[in-house]
Amino acid sequence: MQKPKRFNIEPVSRFNPYITTDKQRRIRLSADLAEMQGWREGVRLVLGYDATTGAIALAQPNKVGMAPETANKFDARLYTSARKFYEKTKIVRKARKYHFETEEDGWLIFLPEK
Repeated sequence: MQKPKRFNIEPVSRFNPYITTDKQRRIRLSADLAEMQGWREGVRLVLGYDATTGAIALAQPNKVGMAPETANKFDARLYTSARKFYEKTKIVRKARKYHFETEEDGWLIFLPEK
């Protein structure tokens, strides 16, 4: 006979892949996201946007059929300037967090925090 459980423990993961935007029109990768993908300083990523959901997408250029020089280069702090991205997508220039949702066709999809 099994002893009844006294506690119903649920694990709380510290793992939290996300990206952030800011007023200076930059995008930053979280350390967990960079670790998950093996990305380091100098990584080049293509930025994408879905206007219907407000999702931001990231992809390595070779995974979506684009040349490396068309992608944004991230610095040692995992930031990139995304001025053209902001201009084309018309997203608001403010600090905002986008949580990893899924991967689709080589793109990592991030939805805005509510």
